[in-house]
Amino acid sequence: MPEAALAGLLNHLLGQHSWATARLRPHAGKTLQLRLPLTSAVLSIREDGRFAPVVPGTRVDAMLVPNPLAWLTSPDARFIAGGEDAVLAKELAETLGEMRWDAEEDLSRVLGDIAAHRLVSVATDVLEWHRNAAETIARSWVEHWQEDGPVLAQPGQVHAFFKEVGEVHDRVERLKQKINQLSDPQ
Repeated sequence: MPEAALAGLLNHLLGQHSWATARLRPHAGKTLQLRLPLTSAVLSIREDGRFAPVVPGTRVDAMLVPNPLAWLTSPDARFIAGGEDAVLAKELAETLGEMRWDAEEDLSRVLGDIAAHRLVSVATDVLEWHRNAAETIARSWVEHWQEDGPVLAQPGQVHAFFKEVGEVHDRVERLKQKINQLSDPQ
């Protein structure tokens, strides 16, 4: 059952962020559908600001879908929010988007403080290297598509094109007016 596992995972994160449970308490009794790539789960917000699985078929108040590009590039807008209760969806998206897993704290209970710190440092460096490599490759593709094999237009070229289209449109309108004036028998 993905709901129970997801509720447990989110509640573990909420346990590391007391401010987040305080933000969720006013929404007690409301439901959230979290749509993940391989599964979807509907959870309710309990009185203590934590999540609990709900019975299938329960009405959903808010829906969140992870935004994969934002997870790679930005700390903001990590979820796309929707549903009937827009205020709840926005609050959930912001709250869940701001929470970060303190992996070092969890690992220190199993491995000890020093080993956990080293493991998290190495993992952080590897993830940062991957993010930088993906960013560099993306910039290289964009540059190639703009310069070498012009598939993408540069912003200046797009603005110039729109300006020219506007000028042509104005000329056509003036020409229409002249044609109407000449064809109008007065």
